[in-house]
Amino acid sequence: MKFKFSNFLFCFLFIFLISCSEDDDITLNPDEDTENSDNPDEVGEEDGDVLNLNFTIPEEITDYYSNVSFEVSVEELKEELITLTSTQHTTVLEYWQRHDYLYDATEDPNNPDHVVLVYSGESRPKDQYESGNNDNKNQTFNTEHVYPKSKINVEIGEADLHNFYPADISINSNRGNSPFVSGEGTFSSKTNGWYPGDDWRGDVARIVMYMSIRYDQSFETVGNLDLFLEWNAADPVSILEVQKNNVIAAAQGNRNPFIDNPYLATVLWGGDDEAVNTWTTEYSGPISEEYTETPAEDNGNDGEEEEDNTGGDNEGSTNAVLLFSEYVEGGGNNKALEILNISQETANLSGYSIQKQVNGNGEWSNELSLSGTLAPGEVLVIINSQSDLQKLLDEADISQGGAPIDFNGNDPVGLFKDGTLIDMIGTSGGDDFAKDVTLRRKATVTAPSATYNSDEWESFEKNTVDNIGTY
Repeated sequence: MKFKFSNFLFCFLFIFLISCSEDDDITLNPDEDTENSDNPDEVGEEDGDVLNLNFTIPEEITDYYSNVSFEVSVEELKEELITLTSTQHTTVLEYWQRHDYLYDATEDPNNPDHVVLVYSGESRPKDQYESGNNDNKNQTFNTEHVYPKSKINVEIGEADLHNFYPADISINSNRGNSPFVSGEGTFSSKTNGWYPGDDWRGDVARIVMYMSIRYDQSFETVGNLDLFLEWNAADPVSILEVQKNNVIAAAQGNRNPFIDNPYLATVLWGGDDEAVNTWTTEYSGPISEEYTETPAEDNGNDGEEEEDNTGGDNEGSTNAVLLFSEYVEGGGNNKALEILNISQETANLSGYSIQKQVNGNGEWSNELSLSGTLAPGEVLVIINSQSDLQKLLDEADISQGGAPIDFNGNDPVGLFKDGTLIDMIGTSGGDDFAKDVTLRRKATVTAPSATYNSDEWESFEKNTVDNIGTY
């Protein structure tokens, strides 16, 4: 009997202690559930946690987001936004169609006849876009792929308008395919990449985030997620971004959700700082700040000396020696020129240009001006922007649409310095001097020549580009 009573007493005490322990847990954390309900927008620590995002979406885009549930896990919300961005992309445009929409999308809010250029923030006349079909001889800007075209692994993503901005030709060339890196102030070229500038870092971040969810593009290819989260939070959405988003939505059907609400990036990926949540009753609307860049009534050719924002060392020597080192006349639009700095001095490229003779008619035309610098022993690669050979796309320093990088085997090309021909590939008269071949300058050549000498060149089969970008 004593044994049974002891067992009973032990069991009673055990049950009593468990009950007290459970009650103590509730007593010690009385505000836990209430705290969660008071912060419905708080992001769960685990991807499996159900979000309670009490968003007030602006009326004009409510229908667009009507099939997105914001009471799901982080991963489920990400999948919903991926699906939305893909299924609403109902009109897939060709690259050439950008001319029909991009200039309205990036129209200067203060001047409807101008566009705003990425990175520099300059305002330029809309008719100065670079194209072989543009009758305006004063062509000063072209199309910048914020996420480089050569790094996009989904073909239809190469022509997605959300990834485009007009850019000054020389600035676009200086950026090239460089990844984005940290910095401060205005745009600049860094030793390990490109800083877009304080006023453009948020735009860049939101474009890269869009490319991530729409085409599963890697952040690491063009920078890193932490950096883009920082930029998204630090540089709020501008009226120009909102305008661009609306125009592109009308053209393609889909929107960039991170322009509609930058806070969505915080929900999906976190970050040290939260981006502004534009979908709240306290917020006045989808625009968080007005575009305040003062439009510059400047076409880039007013003769006044401007601040050099190319990021290159434009104090390079004017005494450096440059020459053509490779010529690619491949199939289709696979055209490229390579220029070598054969001297021991960093070359200042200002004053240098490329021109061609159409069918060897003896008249130089279609000038492409160069800018920036070129280090000793380094090469500058200029390709036709419609090239489809990956090696050309990867090595390109300048992607030029149309002339003069649309030459055929009977179109001589020339390298000019301050308007004087210093080096030439080809002969006048219309002969096919280099049709469907790659020409590579022999290492024994130590100076440019204004007269073409075929003995200075090695010839290779069409589309041979394995050596482009190095010498």
